[in-house]
Amino acid sequence: MMMIKITRNRQPAKRNNRPRNLGFTLIELLVVIAVIAMLMGILMPALRKARNSGRSAVCKAHLRQWGTIFFMYATDNDDKFWDDGPMPGTGDAVWLPMLASLYGNVDKFRLCPTASKPSTNTYKIGSTFTYWGPWPFIGHGFAGTNPDEEFRNYGSYGTNLWINNTEITGGWMGKPDWQWKTLQSKYAAEIPMIGDCVWFGSHPLDGASEVPPSEDYFGGEEPDFGYLMGRFCLNRHSRSMNMTFMDGSTQKVILNDLWSLKWHKEYERVYDIEIPWLN
Repeated sequence: MMMIKITRNRQPAKRNNRPRNLGFTLIELLVVIAVIAMLMGILMPALRKARNSGRSAVCKAHLRQWGTIFFMYATDNDDKFWDDGPMPGTGDAVWLPMLASLYGNVDKFRLCPTASKPSTNTYKIGSTFTYWGPWPFIGHGFAGTNPDEEFRNYGSYGTNLWINNTEITGGWMGKPDWQWKTLQSKYAAEIPMIGDCVWFGSHPLDGASEVPPSEDYFGGEEPDFGYLMGRFCLNRHSRSMNMTFMDGSTQKVILNDLWSLKWHKEYERVYDIEIPWLN
């Protein structure tokens, strides 16, 4: 049988010789930019909050380290704390270089991550974002033999000076009966030991007389040392500061609540303090 093969004539496909436009139109670019800007607006506050939370967590870890050292010192000294300035012949802080000399290098936890920049004013006093010092410590044998060691007296934390003993100073403001002096069981969860501070420490007198300071008033060239509570009233951690208490706990303290803590034995608390610049 003869097979007949039938072939079809195929027409060649027509080609579009016009070049394809691979770019974006102006409208498309504007839409993309608008979407990116919107996403950044949504993400940036969350990223900033996460960064601040991380810094606060590190700060709390540092303060827990200080709390441990405070307890070690008291345990080694019949539950008594040290006597801290103003020392004869010097106005420098004692607690930081003294504890460093006893318990080793404290450089890893002497600074809050939010206040890791040096002070810029003449008095070397800190602020919300800067640390106090450095000062050469020349009293009581804590000075080193070289300049690097002499200038180790700096930090961004300060103590509640009412916890101190009174063997040398006779008590802050001439009130030795107000000092805690030793580890306490009563009010321990409400007695501050150390926290975010612009100075090596402070001694708030009573809630009624300690008016709220202006925001970061210590950051200027001529600081007012009369604001005793203001040395702790720092907006370092989202309307709060961090503090370690005599019961060993480390907490975030809302700035308004500083006036309600038990700073010394006769401290009169206030619970309705308003801080205008936090509103």
